[in-house]
Amino acid sequence: MSAASHYQDRQLPATPRLNTVDASSRSLGTGVTSEPASALTPASASTAFSDRRMLHHAAMYDPGSKPPGPGPAGLPRTESVTSVGGATTASGRTMISTEPPSSQEAAAHQLRPFVVRNGRTYISDQSLPYPLPVDLEELHRQSLKTMLLLQLYGRPICDPSFINKPPPRILEIGCGTGFWSMTCYRYYEARGQHTSISFTGVDIAPLAPPTGGPDVSESAKSSTSALPGQSDIRPDKDMNWTFVQHDLRKLPLPFPEGSFDFVMVKDMGIATSMMMQQGLIDEYIRILVPGGTIEIWETDHTLRMLRPHVPEPSAGSGGAEAGGEGEGGENTDSRNDEQKDIMEMGAYLMTANTPLSQPLNNFLLEYNGWIAKALEGRGLFCMPCTVVGPSLIQEAEVLTGVGSTRLAIPLSEVRWEREGVGGVVTKDGKSYIDTKARRLGKDGAPVGKALGPVATAVRRTALTVVVQQIQSLEHILREISGKSQDEWDAWMGKVMNDLVRENGTSWGECLEVGAWWAKKR
Repeated sequence: MSAASHYQDRQLPATPRLNTVDASSRSLGTGVTSEPASALTPASASTAFSDRRMLHHAAMYDPGSKPPGPGPAGLPRTESVTSVGGATTASGRTMISTEPPSSQEAAAHQLRPFVVRNGRTYISDQSLPYPLPVDLEELHRQSLKTMLLLQLYGRPICDPSFINKPPPRILEIGCGTGFWSMTCYRYYEARGQHTSISFTGVDIAPLAPPTGGPDVSESAKSSTSALPGQSDIRPDKDMNWTFVQHDLRKLPLPFPEGSFDFVMVKDMGIATSMMMQQGLIDEYIRILVPGGTIEIWETDHTLRMLRPHVPEPSAGSGGAEAGGEGEGGENTDSRNDEQKDIMEMGAYLMTANTPLSQPLNNFLLEYNGWIAKALEGRGLFCMPCTVVGPSLIQEAEVLTGVGSTRLAIPLSEVRWEREGVGGVVTKDGKSYIDTKARRLGKDGAPVGKALGPVATAVRRTALTVVVQQIQSLEHILREISGKSQDEWDAWMGKVMNDLVRENGTSWGECLEVGAWWAKKR
């Protein structure tokens, strides 16, 4: 069954309306209202994905909220943190600092794992390159993006060999709250294929919600092992779930060789430096069983513009990366069907020939320059989607069947989609649509096609994810741009007004995402 037809009638939780009135608002959580899910968000990946327990769980994830008890592995969690009138207050369990940590503070961050800066909560270890906060607002944004990708990919695991049979032992790298693992569990639970799956999550921060109360089964309790830093927690009380708190900079990983059948690495390009990548890939391969799969999901952090074009008929996912070995099981017709489904949901399958260029939106051009410098200064990938495939292909001696799906998701309706493709490039490098000869077809009907409700919702969600990420990266973007707080607030207000109210991405500015997979020989 196609992804579009299977999930057409499912819906994600409603996306908050972006505030374009108050330019001084510094977060989308201020002065926002909700619209019906059908108006703003794409269909959910399954019944499990639309379960409101997901967002109910998220309330437990906020490191700034007072927990019912101590955190995982005996680590205390932060208590309530509030910011009123620019003054930040916190409990004695929260470390607040704007100075580089001393050696004593570096050792103490394990007992006080979170720090509050400008009203946002971050991991306290300032030696980490990770630039994003870990508060409820950011965790909701990441969950929203995960659900967006589940909608577009059609399933939580893209490797086609797991469509009908899940891997029995799954490891999620950088699991955070364990949201992806929970959606994966519920996806297979809805199909009655979940009983034999065990999930393990590893992360430097104890963000997953604590459990262990009377509603946790004895079998689930006994499923956890005794690795150091491990505790009895699970995102869903019915899951066979184990959390391991571990710093990925410390290799080897705390798992024996051949421990897992599937390793999911999601959005780790912004968490682990370029220097770490080869060592981590070697570790992922080591802990896989022969025949096990590594799958990597990534998102580019700079934004490009999708140029006017007609997608290639044979373009699609599941094929081999250039120079790699394909699965060999998909034919052209199935890829064409998938491409059609993806386009109906408002996205484009990318190939090596997909035309992309710098955005025409001046605000996004500014953002691109700042984020590139900021991430480069931290040793992080700015466009990780360009390097994942080659990094797997170069492991040809130990990996086989390298496949991929890359998507470009425009942030709004694009002019050339409605008016018809007839674009040329003028001397100043801007796109131009020759609408006079192409606006009407032979039958007098418009050549272009207006977006349907699902595609409109998908693009609205992608725009929300992008704008909220810019807000979450405020501290490093302000540092690079040299803007004061007032200057940043004014700039951010103009960005939201331009992107949301004035449709400033109508030239084709898009969010680029991708999934890659390969099997261990």
